[in-house]
Amino acid sequence: MDLQLLPLAAGLLAGAAGAWAGALTRRWLARLRRGAPVEPPWCEIGVGVLWSALGVLVAGGLLDVRWAPLLAVLSWLGVAGAATDLLRHRLPNALTLPALPVVLLALVPAGPAAVLRGLAGAVLLAGAYALVHLASPGAMGAGDVKLAGPVGAAVTGTAWVALPVSAVLAMLLSAAVAAFALVAGRARWGSALPHGPVLLGSALVVVVAGVAG
Repeated sequence: MDLQLLPLAAGLLAGAAGAWAGALTRRWLARLRRGAPVEPPWCEIGVGVLWSALGVLVAGGLLDVRWAPLLAVLSWLGVAGAATDLLRHRLPNALTLPALPVVLLALVPAGPAAVLRGLAGAVLLAGAYALVHLASPGAMGAGDVKLAGPVGAAVTGTAWVALPVSAVLAMLLSAAVAAFALVAGRARWGSALPHGPVLLGSALVVVVAGVAG
Protein backbone atom coordinates (compact mmCIF):
# COMPACT_ATOMS: atom_id res chain seq x y z
CA MET A 1 0.00 0.00 0.00
CA ASP A 2 1.19 3.52 -0.78
CA LEU A 3 2.38 5.04 2.49
CA GLN A 4 0.55 8.25 1.63
CA LEU A 5 -2.72 6.31 1.69
CA LEU A 6 -1.99 4.71 5.07
CA PRO A 7 -3.57 7.49 7.18
CA LEU A 8 -6.70 7.38 5.02
CA ALA A 9 -6.98 3.61 5.32
CA ALA A 10 -6.38 3.77 9.07
CA GLY A 11 -9.02 6.46 9.41
CA LEU A 12 -11.59 4.43 7.51
CA LEU A 13 -10.93 1.28 9.52
CA ALA A 14 -10.93 3.13 12.85
CA GLY A 15 -14.10 4.98 11.86
CA ALA A 16 -15.87 1.72 11.03
CA ALA A 17 -14.78 0.26 14.37
CA GLY A 18 -16.01 3.40 16.12
CA ALA A 19 -19.41 3.26 14.44
CA TRP A 20 -19.75 -0.38 15.51
CA ALA A 21 -18.70 0.49 19.08
CA GLY A 22 -21.19 3.36 19.08
CA ALA A 23 -24.01 1.06 17.98
CA LEU A 24 -23.18 -1.43 20.74
CA THR A 25 -23.01 1.39 23.28
CA ARG A 26 -26.41 2.74 22.25
CA ARG A 27 -28.00 -0.68 22.64
CA TRP A 28 -26.28 -1.23 25.99
CA LEU A 29 -27.48 2.13 27.35
CA ALA A 30 -31.06 1.31 26.38
CA ARG A 31 -30.90 -2.03 28.20
CA LEU A 32 -29.69 -0.69 31.54
CA ARG A 33 -31.97 -1.28 34.52
CA ARG A 34 -32.69 2.43 34.49
CA GLY A 35 -32.38 2.77 30.77
CA ALA A 36 -30.83 5.80 29.09
CA PRO A 37 -31.95 5.33 25.48
CA VAL A 38 -30.22 7.42 22.84
CA GLU A 39 -31.76 7.66 19.40
CA PRO A 40 -29.62 6.54 16.45
CA PRO A 41 -27.30 7.52 14.92
CA TRP A 42 -25.72 9.90 17.47
CA CYS A 43 -23.48 7.34 19.17
CA GLU A 44 -22.50 5.72 15.87
CA ILE A 45 -21.58 9.02 14.22
CA GLY A 46 -19.88 10.51 17.29
CA VAL A 47 -17.59 7.60 18.12
CA GLY A 48 -17.03 6.83 14.44
CA VAL A 49 -15.85 10.35 13.59
CA LEU A 50 -13.60 10.67 16.65
CA TRP A 51 -12.00 7.26 16.21
CA SER A 52 -11.51 7.96 12.52
CA ALA A 53 -9.64 11.17 13.37
CA LEU A 54 -7.59 9.24 15.92
CA GLY A 55 -6.64 6.64 13.31
CA VAL A 56 -5.50 9.36 10.90
CA LEU A 57 -3.39 11.08 13.58
CA VAL A 58 -1.67 7.87 14.67
CA ALA A 59 -1.03 6.57 11.14
CA GLY A 60 0.19 10.00 10.05
CA GLY A 61 2.74 10.12 12.85
CA LEU A 62 1.08 13.11 14.52
CA LEU A 63 0.21 11.18 17.66
CA ASP A 64 2.34 8.83 19.74
CA VAL A 65 0.64 5.44 19.64
CA ARG A 66 1.08 5.15 23.43
CA TRP A 67 -1.72 7.68 23.87
CA ALA A 68 -4.10 6.09 21.37
CA PRO A 69 -5.87 3.83 23.95
CA LEU A 70 -6.50 6.80 26.24
CA LEU A 71 -7.94 8.94 23.45
CA ALA A 72 -10.07 6.04 22.19
CA VAL A 73 -11.57 5.54 25.66
CA LEU A 74 -12.01 9.26 26.30
CA SER A 75 -13.68 9.74 22.90
CA TRP A 76 -16.09 6.88 23.57
CA LEU A 77 -16.86 8.15 27.07
CA GLY A 78 -17.30 11.67 25.73
CA VAL A 79 -19.91 10.60 23.19
CA ALA A 80 -21.81 8.27 25.53
CA GLY A 81 -21.71 10.69 28.47
CA ALA A 82 -22.66 13.75 26.46
CA ALA A 83 -25.53 11.92 24.74
CA THR A 84 -27.09 10.63 27.96
CA ASP A 85 -26.61 13.91 29.82
CA LEU A 86 -28.02 16.06 27.03
CA LEU A 87 -30.89 13.79 26.00
CA ARG A 88 -31.79 12.07 29.29
CA HIS A 89 -30.38 14.57 31.84
CA ARG A 90 -28.52 11.87 33.72
CA LEU A 91 -25.16 10.14 33.84
CA PRO A 92 -25.76 6.44 34.61
CA ASN A 93 -23.61 4.77 37.27
CA ALA A 94 -23.05 1.91 34.85
CA LEU A 95 -21.22 4.41 32.63
CA THR A 96 -19.37 6.63 35.10
CA LEU A 97 -18.19 4.14 37.75
CA PRO A 98 -16.42 1.60 35.50
CA ALA A 99 -14.91 4.46 33.47
CA LEU A 100 -12.19 5.19 36.04
CA PRO A 101 -10.48 1.77 35.98
CA VAL A 102 -10.86 1.68 32.18
CA VAL A 103 -9.14 5.07 31.84
CA LEU A 104 -6.34 4.00 34.19
CA LEU A 105 -5.88 0.82 32.16
CA ALA A 106 -5.70 2.91 28.99
CA LEU A 107 -2.86 4.91 30.58
CA VAL A 108 -0.70 1.80 31.11
CA PRO A 109 1.01 2.02 27.66
CA ALA A 110 2.15 5.55 28.58
CA GLY A 111 4.03 4.21 31.61
CA PRO A 112 3.62 3.91 35.39
CA ALA A 113 4.16 7.63 35.95
CA ALA A 114 1.13 8.39 33.79
CA VAL A 115 -0.99 5.92 35.77
CA LEU A 116 0.08 7.44 39.10
CA ARG A 117 -0.66 10.95 37.83
CA GLY A 118 -4.02 9.66 36.65
CA LEU A 119 -4.88 8.31 40.09
CA ALA A 120 -3.95 11.62 41.71
CA GLY A 121 -5.89 13.60 39.12
CA ALA A 122 -8.98 11.47 39.67
CA VAL A 123 -8.89 12.17 43.41
CA LEU A 124 -8.27 15.90 42.95
CA LEU A 125 -10.97 16.60 40.37
CA ALA A 126 -13.59 14.30 41.92
CA GLY A 127 -12.84 15.87 45.31
CA ALA A 128 -13.30 19.38 43.95
CA TYR A 129 -16.58 18.44 42.28
CA ALA A 130 -17.73 16.69 45.45
CA LEU A 131 -17.19 19.87 47.46
CA VAL A 132 -19.31 21.85 45.01
CA HIS A 133 -21.99 19.15 45.12
CA LEU A 134 -22.06 19.16 48.93
CA ALA A 135 -22.19 22.95 49.07
CA SER A 136 -24.91 23.23 46.42
CA PRO A 137 -26.47 19.91 45.33
CA GLY A 138 -28.74 21.75 42.91
CA ALA A 139 -25.80 23.27 41.06
CA MET A 140 -23.98 20.00 40.42
CA GLY A 141 -25.36 16.47 40.45
CA ALA A 142 -23.81 13.33 41.88
CA GLY A 143 -23.35 11.99 38.36
CA ASP A 144 -21.03 14.89 37.56
CA VAL A 145 -18.94 14.06 40.64
CA LYS A 146 -18.62 10.43 39.53
CA LEU A 147 -17.70 11.51 36.00
CA ALA A 148 -15.01 13.86 37.34
CA GLY A 149 -12.95 10.86 38.50
CA PRO A 150 -12.21 9.32 35.09
CA VAL A 151 -11.96 12.75 33.47
CA GLY A 152 -9.41 13.88 36.06
CA ALA A 153 -7.44 10.69 35.50
CA ALA A 154 -7.43 11.16 31.72
CA VAL A 155 -6.22 14.75 31.68
CA THR A 156 -3.69 14.44 34.51
CA GLY A 157 -2.32 11.23 33.07
CA THR A 158 -0.87 13.27 30.22
CA ALA A 159 0.66 16.04 32.37
CA TRP A 160 0.07 17.77 35.71
CA VAL A 161 -0.60 21.11 34.06
CA ALA A 162 -3.43 19.60 32.01
CA LEU A 163 -5.71 19.36 35.06
CA PRO A 164 -5.96 23.08 35.87
CA VAL A 165 -6.09 23.96 32.16
CA SER A 166 -8.98 21.56 31.62
CA ALA A 167 -10.79 22.79 34.74
CA VAL A 168 -10.51 26.45 33.70
CA LEU A 169 -11.66 25.65 30.16
CA ALA A 170 -14.65 23.72 31.53
CA MET A 171 -15.62 26.64 33.79
CA LEU A 172 -15.39 29.13 30.93
CA LEU A 173 -17.47 26.94 28.65
CA SER A 174 -20.05 26.33 31.40
CA ALA A 175 -20.36 30.07 31.94
CA ALA A 176 -20.78 30.63 28.21
CA VAL A 177 -23.46 27.93 27.97
CA ALA A 178 -25.33 29.37 30.97
CA ALA A 179 -25.19 32.87 29.51
CA PHE A 180 -26.45 31.64 26.15
CA ALA A 181 -29.31 29.81 27.88
CA LEU A 182 -30.37 32.98 29.64
CA VAL A 183 -30.18 35.08 26.48
CA ALA A 184 -32.08 32.44 24.51
CA GLY A 185 -34.83 32.37 27.10
CA ARG A 186 -33.90 28.97 28.51
CA ALA A 187 -33.46 30.30 32.05
CA ARG A 188 -35.99 27.76 33.24
CA TRP A 189 -33.23 25.19 32.92
CA GLY A 190 -31.49 26.94 35.80
CA SER A 191 -29.06 24.68 37.60
CA ALA A 192 -30.20 21.73 35.51
CA LEU A 193 -27.83 22.72 32.70
CA PRO A 194 -25.77 19.58 31.96
CA HIS A 195 -22.13 19.73 33.04
CA GLY A 196 -21.11 16.40 31.51
CA PRO A 197 -20.69 17.48 27.87
CA VAL A 198 -18.62 20.53 28.86
CA LEU A 199 -16.42 18.51 31.21
CA LEU A 200 -15.84 15.77 28.65
CA GLY A 201 -15.34 18.13 25.72
CA SER A 202 -12.80 20.23 27.62
CA ALA A 203 -10.88 17.11 28.65
CA LEU A 204 -10.75 15.79 25.10
CA VAL A 205 -9.47 19.10 23.72
CA VAL A 206 -6.79 19.42 26.41
CA VAL A 207 -5.61 15.81 26.06
CA VAL A 208 -5.37 16.03 22.26
CA ALA A 209 -3.49 19.32 22.47
CA GLY A 210 -1.13 17.88 25.06
CA VAL A 211 -0.18 14.63 23.34
CA ALA A 212 -0.43 15.46 19.63
CA GLY A 213 2.61 16.69 17.84
